[in-house]
Amino acid sequence: MFGPGKSLITRLHRDQVTEPIILAVARMKTMPWAIYRVRRLYYAPANAARSVDSVLLGGHRTVHTALTEVSRLVDIAVTKNEEIAGAPARDGDRDTHRRLWLRRRGDGIYPTQEEFYTVAPAQAQDKELDSFADAWADHTDEALLRLERRVDTAITVVQRALIDGRGRSNAA
Repeated sequence: MFGPGKSLITRLHRDQVTEPIILAVARMKTMPWAIYRVRRLYYAPANAARSVDSVLLGGHRTVHTALTEVSRLVDIAVTKNEEIAGAPARDGDRDTHRRLWLRRRGDGIYPTQEEFYTVAPAQAQDKELDSFADAWADHTDEALLRLERRVDTAITVVQRALIDGRGRSNAA
């Protein structure tokens, strides 16, 4: 959530850090995390069909590193929402989840798609409407389809490397 090597505590003023915050940060780092594939098909403003799928589970550091490796393999920079022009802010708080964007929605053009991968605690359930896959396929062009295949391959490579790494460490 806060990126590898960055601590929520270092981002807060020392006088704002309380024991509950310290405990929450420590718990988040020990709980399972996931890389999620998020797809939205907008038919109008605030009217979207959505799909969320977890594609890789692991520890906090593992999934952040895995998303960075997928990014490197497909040559797409990972960004934070605060780096996106026009990103929504609530009470000065910006969404700092890192995202690997495959497609960003078009402004004022409908239907429009967005697709990205992000890292978050493994709390979300995979979900999509039964009709989503067909609707997504109907609106997906060849360029996005090729990019999706590249990312799928990169995720498989990273998953395999993690499995092989675990196997070697268990054998030692």
